[in-house]
Amino acid sequence: MNTETKGFARRRLLLMYWLWGVVVLLVAGNAVAESGVPYTVALRGVTDEDLQKTLEAVSITVARKEEPPATLFLLRRRAADDVEALREVLRSQGYYAAEIRLEMNEETTPVSVVFEIQTGRRYLLKSVEIESIEGSSLPDVKMPSSSALGLAVGEPSDASRIVNAQDLLVRDVRRQGYPFARVADRRVIVDHSQEGVFVTYTLDAGPPGRFGDTTFKGLESVEEEFVRRKLPWRTGERFNADLFAEARKRYTDTRLFSLILIKEGEALDEEGRLPITVELTERKHRSIRAGVSYKTDEGAGVAASWENRNLFHEGERFKTALTLSELVIALDNTFQKVDFFRPDQVLNANLRVARENTDAFTSNNVESSLIVQRDLRPGMKVGLGPGLRLSEVDPKAPDSDRETFALVSLPGQFDWDFSDNLLDPTRGGRLRLQAAPYYDLLGSDVSFFKSYGSYSHYLTLLEHPFLVFAGRAAVGSMSGVDTNSIPADIRFYAGGGGSIRGYAYQSVSPLLDGDPVGGRSLLEFSAEFRLKITQTIGLVAFLDGGSAFDSVYPDFDTSLRWGTGGGVRYFTPIGPLRVDVGVPLDRREGLDDAFQVYISLGQAF
Repeated sequence: MNTETKGFARRRLLLMYWLWGVVVLLVAGNAVAESGVPYTVALRGVTDEDLQKTLEAVSITVARKEEPPATLFLLRRRAADDVEALREVLRSQGYYAAEIRLEMNEETTPVSVVFEIQTGRRYLLKSVEIESIEGSSLPDVKMPSSSALGLAVGEPSDASRIVNAQDLLVRDVRRQGYPFARVADRRVIVDHSQEGVFVTYTLDAGPPGRFGDTTFKGLESVEEEFVRRKLPWRTGERFNADLFAEARKRYTDTRLFSLILIKEGEALDEEGRLPITVELTERKHRSIRAGVSYKTDEGAGVAASWENRNLFHEGERFKTALTLSELVIALDNTFQKVDFFRPDQVLNANLRVARENTDAFTSNNVESSLIVQRDLRPGMKVGLGPGLRLSEVDPKAPDSDRETFALVSLPGQFDWDFSDNLLDPTRGGRLRLQAAPYYDLLGSDVSFFKSYGSYSHYLTLLEHPFLVFAGRAAVGSMSGVDTNSIPADIRFYAGGGGSIRGYAYQSVSPLLDGDPVGGRSLLEFSAEFRLKITQTIGLVAFLDGGSAFDSVYPDFDTSLRWGTGGGVRYFTPIGPLRVDVGVPLDRREGLDDAFQVYISLGQAF
């Protein structure tokens, strides 16, 4: 064999060994990759529970514990990368002298990874200064205090608050008339000798400005004059950026627009005014709704409505709603004129035609009212106006005759809603007060005064799981005449799905031969615990109580009726679908069923 042949054989042998080595390494690597290097991880030395959770949340070693790395080298690298991430978190919380020691025991199985943390003392915020950009002076406005910026001198330093304070400073200066204000620089000095943090913001306020002309874009069927009246600013007034949020709220409240964009001009004009552009995208102004309900005491019900929210192109709303059930057939018509003589005032015109057939009475009635309602503050409204009710009432109590009434009234109302959600509140409350004198025009000399008040409160008890307590109390009274002189369809009744669950509709009222006759006063209580299991499913436990009374005021010597039960809620975009089963705790033999079932849309209160 010549030298060339021997060389070729040697190279082929080396190539075979090399290929074999690669195969072995790949097989071994796959085996290790499949199992990885299991490990345990712990963060020690931190006594603050919230800080401990934050550190664990940013640790990749903790987050990927169930995904062990293929080799010890990669595990060391993973843990080493965490050290700097943890140190950044500690600094952001004011622990600038914190020390972190990484300890790994590679001889154990699984490998032990421990981060020994010594937080040290938390540095305090020593000062907050605002200075002007070089070559200018601070604007002639009141600078916000450090506490107004969310920074309390003498309290522990917090990086997120220092950053947020920058936005608050700009917002405050823009509110005071400087549209182009910005923070040009933010300096944070950590003094280890004083264990303190010193913050300085360099403010570039820019020139002062006033509101210029406002241009509207995107309007189709809504009149421009209507949306212009909604503006919270006028041309020539001092610029205030906070008014943009107020404008967006006003346009949102009209329910006429799906998109609202407010854009500022890029520069002031020669008069120092800033042009504003409001871009509006109109939503559909007409809608149709329908719903069904079922209650064992009232039977099945169907409701449908049609609404136009821009009837005459200035946000006028007209709604007609039809209700059909075994107890009520009604057609409700409502017209609402917003900005009635002033921006915070609304005219509500209502016309209702109904036939009611209950265990207490049969009534054919037409009722109308004209109420002027004014906003006193956000969520708080007061209203007053005349009303007229024509009715033919046939009480079902023995020895009662069919009567006809033409009642003129002057209803007044006060509503205060400070809850956090219209359809499914979890915090806050709702107060409603109503009062009206009534006088019969048909010569019966029937004259009485009716008042009613209710308050509901909502309290979040737990976040995980989400648990809400909801409570409600209501009281009513009628004075001036005896019960028999008051039309049966206006008296107070208790019992049913919207009152005291577990008892039939109107049955917790004064009775005559087992039939409800109504009363001159009312008292109701309700309490619910609402547990949300998932985003769409919830459970409810409730207790209701109360009664209607023949006396002018609730008679506490008379026993109240109590009902309890539970229900299921299915949460939809238009509100929770409610299914409740109520059981009477004071069941009357031959009068009350063992339970009642209620199916409808929306919470009970």
